[in-house]
Amino acid sequence: MFTKFILISIIQLYIIQTIFCVYFGHEVGRTSMDSTHYDRRIVQQQCPINNQMKESHQTKYFVNFKSLPSSSSSSTTTNNNNSNLILIHGQFISNYEEDQLITRASSSPIDVNNTVPLSLDQATIDVIVDKQIIGNLSVYVQVIECIDCPYKIIAQDLSSNKILNLTVNTKYNYRIRIELNNTLLCIETLSLYEHGHYILNVKISLSSSTNSSSNSDLICTLITRHSSNNIYIPLIIGGIILLILFIACIVAQKIKFRERLIILKNRFFKSVPPPQETPHSYDLQARTSATATDPINATNGNSTLTKLPPIPKISNVAVPKSKRLLSLDGFRGFALVAMIFINYGGGGYAQFEHAPWHGITVADIVFPFFVWMLGTSLVFSLKNSIDKGVSKRTLLKKVAIRTIKLFAIGFILNTRFKVDLTVVRILGVLPRFAIVYGVVATIEVLCSQSKQYLSSTNNLTSTTTTTVKLGTKKRLTTLFCDIINFPLQWLINIALITIWMLIIYLVPFEDCPAGYLGPGGLHENGKYENCTGGITGYIDRVIFTNKHLFNFPTCLTAYECKPPFDPENLFGSIPTMFLAYLGIQAGRILVMHQSHADRLIRLFTWGIISIAIGVGLTAGTLDGGPMPLNKNLWTLSFSLFTGGLSFVGFSLMYIIIDMFKWWDATPFQYPGSNSILIYILHLVFATYFPVQWIVVNTHAAHLAMGLWGCVFWIIVAYILFKKRIFLVL
Repeated sequence: MFTKFILISIIQLYIIQTIFCVYFGHEVGRTSMDSTHYDRRIVQQQCPINNQMKESHQTKYFVNFKSLPSSSSSSTTTNNNNSNLILIHGQFISNYEEDQLITRASSSPIDVNNTVPLSLDQATIDVIVDKQIIGNLSVYVQVIECIDCPYKIIAQDLSSNKILNLTVNTKYNYRIRIELNNTLLCIETLSLYEHGHYILNVKISLSSSTNSSSNSDLICTLITRHSSNNIYIPLIIGGIILLILFIACIVAQKIKFRERLIILKNRFFKSVPPPQETPHSYDLQARTSATATDPINATNGNSTLTKLPPIPKISNVAVPKSKRLLSLDGFRGFALVAMIFINYGGGGYAQFEHAPWHGITVADIVFPFFVWMLGTSLVFSLKNSIDKGVSKRTLLKKVAIRTIKLFAIGFILNTRFKVDLTVVRILGVLPRFAIVYGVVATIEVLCSQSKQYLSSTNNLTSTTTTTVKLGTKKRLTTLFCDIINFPLQWLINIALITIWMLIIYLVPFEDCPAGYLGPGGLHENGKYENCTGGITGYIDRVIFTNKHLFNFPTCLTAYECKPPFDPENLFGSIPTMFLAYLGIQAGRILVMHQSHADRLIRLFTWGIISIAIGVGLTAGTLDGGPMPLNKNLWTLSFSLFTGGLSFVGFSLMYIIIDMFKWWDATPFQYPGSNSILIYILHLVFATYFPVQWIVVNTHAAHLAMGLWGCVFWIIVAYILFKKRIFLVL
């Protein structure tokens, strides 16, 4: 009854939301994970069937050159310049009044004390020209994060009797260039900070003649007039609080604080203590519909049978039946909580936004963790099924049904802002997850056999104590059995990634060259303006058309890329499959090797090698080289790098949780054991109280709101865990 009540409530709330068209805040759309960052400062009532909703969410900067109307000439200048608005770049958290890079040139008298109200992540800079400089200066600005992009003209008639005021977004770095008579005079790099007030003094070199400034050099000096805010203090404080809570969880586990509380409660209320919960976590991948006598299979190859009490069968909701490594659920739960934090804005910090194009940020790592864990969990479920004698036909049927369910849920989630099916986005996080799962699971089912998971070390205590007695060939077979036993799977995955690389680097299209991996737009001075994403973006535009793609990619802000580009594109699924296969390799290591040493040596080795190869493909630059790290394209280097991080991250949790048992993965095990349901709920209810609400426009407030969103869904996951409610697909 409780489960039915929850499901009915979700449906009713979603219907009410659609009927009344009430949305608290609006979507900015700077994250590829279904774009769930909302502006909490204003309340907008918008209907999800409005075709223009996404367009209203897009934020831009405009340059508007102004002069004080002290004379008719200055008024004329203002009108002329107002008609030539230049698109510069967008801002992550802002409303429409504040979301502008405003260039103001005011005639004398110059008032440097006249400050401009600043919003989140904004700073102001006044460009003041020395009176010794004769003539008008031209001012150009370039966003440094926009690689190989041209300068944008800001002003062309700046003189000593005017002041140029710029209000800029501090999440970006800038390069300002000042010219006189088309002669480069000075270039200054601007790294500005929130609410800082700066002055850029432009003076003529003392060694040059005042009357011949066109042939002289200028000196640009940046001075801080008003100190900026330290926006990282709330982040540091939040990190310290989380660290204290983590240590408290470990200490509480060590002193058995929870058991003592239960004993105290039972003594006080004189009640019978409830049965102890199993310390094991659950495998969502291996779970089927529960019955009254479902067996519970241990993870490490040892099986035990446990009778479960009679439980009524509920559609799509089942009591978990298989035990597994607690560290895997802890790692999955950690990644899910990190995703919720990022999707809820990440406190407005640039580090928790996706990279404009090449490169990597914290936000880019979260989704790959899930893909890697998809492969790891697949090994456990597949091995259990093979050991039970389930036919491959049955397994393929289950894979197909689960793939369809995942894709359908992802498509439905895409309609929560647009229910017009003629323009709805088709791809997304769950559709990409479904495609990868469907292909990888099918390969594993068709190619796997029970004897492949047998290792010569299964009946031995340790590899190192036996390899001395074996020959060289047998020793290598023993050490690398988790690789050698699966040759066909490796060949198929290598063939797929080879095909991907050949198409990427050898196939040209339209007016775009083969091997182009750039964002188009302003990149390379606009040479390939309509080549956003290279062949990857072109394939999506041909198959899905522009109407069904993500219209606000991360490159839109810095590069002004024009064609729509979906970060969860179809062709990028191939290297994503390779990342899932790295997760499968981790699962094989855990299944085929029993000792902690054997597992950890292999996991850390795979992690270090994967990271090294991934960085090597970028020539050590991460955002450059023959194959840069790029989440939008999901390059092979990105799969290897994030796969290596997954190996290392999971290994660390394995040491703490399963090896030394210092920590029981609380509270991450709760969302980790019910990840699909929590993921769906956190998207659907992202704009509802008490999940999120409007707060003051500061990093501290937005950080607290993001952390509260994480805590809220951890509490929900804990309640579902205690009531043994899990969503099964």
